[in-house]
Amino acid sequence: MIGGFIKTLHTQEHPGVSAQLEEEVNNAPLQVTGTIPTWLSGTLVRNGPITVNINGKSNTHWFDGLAMLHGFAFHEGRVTYTNKFLRSDAYRTVFQERSLDYEGFAKDPCRSLFKRFFTFFFPSSHVPIHNANVNVMKLADAYVALTEVPLPVQFDLQTLETLGVLNYQDQLPKEKCWESAHPHHDSKDQSTLNYLIKFGRHSTYMLYTLENGSAHRTILAEIPVDYPAYMHSFAITENYIVFTEFPFIVDPLDLIMNKKAFIKHFTWQPKRGTRFTIIDRHTGKLVGQYVTRPFFAFHHANAFERNDFLYMDLVTYEDSSIITGERFQMSTDEMKASPHPTPQLERFSLALGTDIITSEPLLQKPCEFPRINDAFDGRPYRYLYLTGFNTHPADKEDLLEGNSLYKVDTMTKEVLTWSERACSIGEPVFVATPTSKKSSQEEDDGIVLAVILDRVHFDSFLLILDAKNLQEVARAKAPHLIPAGLHGQYFPMPS
Repeated sequence: MIGGFIKTLHTQEHPGVSAQLEEEVNNAPLQVTGTIPTWLSGTLVRNGPITVNINGKSNTHWFDGLAMLHGFAFHEGRVTYTNKFLRSDAYRTVFQERSLDYEGFAKDPCRSLFKRFFTFFFPSSHVPIHNANVNVMKLADAYVALTEVPLPVQFDLQTLETLGVLNYQDQLPKEKCWESAHPHHDSKDQSTLNYLIKFGRHSTYMLYTLENGSAHRTILAEIPVDYPAYMHSFAITENYIVFTEFPFIVDPLDLIMNKKAFIKHFTWQPKRGTRFTIIDRHTGKLVGQYVTRPFFAFHHANAFERNDFLYMDLVTYEDSSIITGERFQMSTDEMKASPHPTPQLERFSLALGTDIITSEPLLQKPCEFPRINDAFDGRPYRYLYLTGFNTHPADKEDLLEGNSLYKVDTMTKEVLTWSERACSIGEPVFVATPTSKKSSQEEDDGIVLAVILDRVHFDSFLLILDAKNLQEVARAKAPHLIPAGLHGQYFPMPS
């Protein structure tokens, strides 16, 4: 299980509360083996959940763990490490009130969860700081942690201290809605593109843009929907936005009428198939909706247009059991017998102006967390990097504890692999070599950063690989074990 081999630490500061990791360190120099490129000047920030236990009860679903940020700051070939819990309302509930009764994703229902669906705006007396444990971004000139509800939580890039919410300065919904934790940033027009789902009697997919430096969201498109789908991410191309609507849907009224955990309101309806909803990126108009076989996915790797075809690369699952079943639990008990979903990297091809959709595998090995050179987001590209997993029950390894790092050439389907005995690999983050340091503009000219969890030595280290050949460049040992996380971003030092 996730965290099954991670020792649960009992804290002296908070009696009765135990956690996978509670120690927080600030700007600790790390021992480096190898040579860190001197051009690497910035900070890698990782986000992810920490399991806590109070009187024998825990926040068992991975999306409900307490958010913790981990920062690796690079300067002149050296690296320092800082980690901090996000000081969210959930954090205070756990460590001050000794309670797990906070708003969650798959937790038992509580008053704070259902309050979300009765009002659009927060009470003026208190703007809640959500347990933003999924991703990090730079929005409106602020560094923020994201989860699947507004509002983002600001943090200081150097200290990782929580600074409060980024309260959008507009009238778009801030409650009674869901928001993607995977926005797209367009470096050409210097804006961020994202969407939210407004739940209600008349539900809507609401696509918006956010200009750099602005906290005001501008609506680009509103697509009515009777039964919204759970969509963790979406895709863009030069001319289109793609919503991949899996047949994992919810009746919005159930969110209010039936007192269940949020994700348990969603049901798998395979007869509906999976629907690609295509929106014109320039006008916001609906181009079309195209149905293919039922499948589920968390992450789009990339999408692009070529010769009247739309190509969409995703890590696909046969159904939604990965998000609702026991395989997504954070348990410290012995692994339970349960089905092992086997995700694969797959390319879907849509002939524009027709209903013809075909698909082909790009990597037929269990994998997740696809990342690319972000300069190629929405454009034709060749390379991507993923975490690989061992999903055989006899190996007692969890789906989200990786044992390989893959580089996939989407043109030749050649696969390069990095692995090391008993090492679980976090999401790989590509960092391009600065233009001033290279003679060409090759897509894979750069490095890959990944946080590694060593199950034998019971510690963690930051791995730096050459992005071209996956050869090790350097590694830096962390001061403590870092539990499996979700997503991260590299933020270059401001010039």
